[in-house]
Amino acid sequence: MKKLKIAQIAPLWETVPPKKYGGIEIMMDKIINELLSRGHDVTLFASGNSKTKAKLKSVFPKSLFEMKVNWYHRSQNLINASNAFRLANDFDVIHNHTGDNGLLFSQLTKTPVVTTLHNVLPDPKQKTSDEYITMKYFSSKTNFVSISFNQRTHTDIKFKYAGNVYNGINLKDFTFKTKPENYFAWLGRIHYGKGLQNAVSVAKVLGVNLIIAGNITCESDEKYFQRIKPMIDGKKIKFIGEVGPKEKNKLLSGAQAVLFPSIWQEPFGLVMTEAMACGTPVIGFDKGSVSEVIKDGETGFVVKDDKAMVKAMKKIDLIDRNKCREHVEKYFTVEKMVDRYERIYRKLIKK
Repeated sequence: MKKLKIAQIAPLWETVPPKKYGGIEIMMDKIINELLSRGHDVTLFASGNSKTKAKLKSVFPKSLFEMKVNWYHRSQNLINASNAFRLANDFDVIHNHTGDNGLLFSQLTKTPVVTTLHNVLPDPKQKTSDEYITMKYFSSKTNFVSISFNQRTHTDIKFKYAGNVYNGINLKDFTFKTKPENYFAWLGRIHYGKGLQNAVSVAKVLGVNLIIAGNITCESDEKYFQRIKPMIDGKKIKFIGEVGPKEKNKLLSGAQAVLFPSIWQEPFGLVMTEAMACGTPVIGFDKGSVSEVIKDGETGFVVKDDKAMVKAMKKIDLIDRNKCREHVEKYFTVEKMVDRYERIYRKLIKK
């Protein structure tokens, strides 16, 4: 089968892969490495300090977080995307991971373009926002991939979907453990929507140990954390800060369960699959993709509120940790993810 020349356009907020936190950049690194292992020719458009085996093309030497650029400033991401589309004729397909930034150039080439929608889709209540206007305009003019079916339901924009592709992980990066230690875990960005306050509350109700790992990316998140900080005693409830891959693996594999009380419509939630790969069940609120990722009663529990989460924590020993690992092997590996992307690429090229 013909090997493809593929452009991958990354957002510039973090390097590819990220040094610690960065869901999109983690996924891109895994996609690129798997495509390269299959013999494809891949060019990555990303920050200059990214570490990749692909050909790297950069217009800025560092990630925007390292350059301390305002989160909402779009110019650098637009310039990065324009650089990729300037070279569009060099590729069989362009894979855009920068949302509406890459869409602005998608009709300027005959090379097939596919955009993975990594984030929550534009709210119908925000029809005057730049993102909504851009997404709406291009919704039927190019090709999109969702990362969960639930993600598609939270906007009134009718996108032209080329498929749905769940995020995948490398199983070898996660240690399977049959016997956990005496703690629950919470991992993610320290942000109101991630439900850290709920995790702390349920842990206190039961008097169990809870280890919290996460990063703080902006002033509003810092203010939110300061409200929760008095409940973190350093004994039963511990905060260990942001963790890298090795520390994350240790935290997840040792936990009795990972708590995922997200109160927003999260499109995927990678930590759920990472935990289950370690054999660790997940207890999550029934929001976003949770019911698509967790097999209720078999790899964890899908619950509606704090009270139900407490009940689920009490019976977590009923979950077979082998089933958690098997669930990820069947649905959420890098190989499965790239199989689906390859089929989408070839279908678009054939058209």
